[in-house]
Amino acid sequence: MPLGQVLIYPGLGGDMDKGSYLTHAHAPMLTRADVVMAAGIRQNAAVDPTAVPLRDTDFTGLPPTVCIAAECDPIADDSAAYAAAITAAGGRALAMTEPGLVHGYLRARHSVPRAAASFTRICDVLTDLAQGIWPPRSIQ
Repeated sequence: MPLGQVLIYPGLGGDMDKGSYLTHAHAPMLTRADVVMAAGIRQNAAVDPTAVPLRDTDFTGLPPTVCIAAECDPIADDSAAYAAAITAAGGRALAMTEPGLVHGYLRARHSVPRAAASFTRICDVLTDLAQGIWPPRSIQ
């Protein structure tokens, strides 16, 4: 089994009619309309758990998981929902939301201090997972 997985602002197939999908429907960098368009590209995506993991019914056997969301992102709630599903199935998972950041913020890690700090935390999480440390120290 992998030592862990770190998902950075992942789109996991959450309910597009509530929560962050509505609150941040017109966010910069990624809009709800963008997510709807992308969801329609893959054939049978709505029922394929490899395309929309939140539609799966079995969350057992997954490696320790850290989901990192950008606050100002329509898909932000997917991270917490996925971590909750894994935890409910007996797995180890944490979700973290980076305040004030938008989808794709890591591209600005060299010019935006908040993005740089998040990048450092992500690297620390990866280091901890590689060393078998749970929960990762940088998000406790």
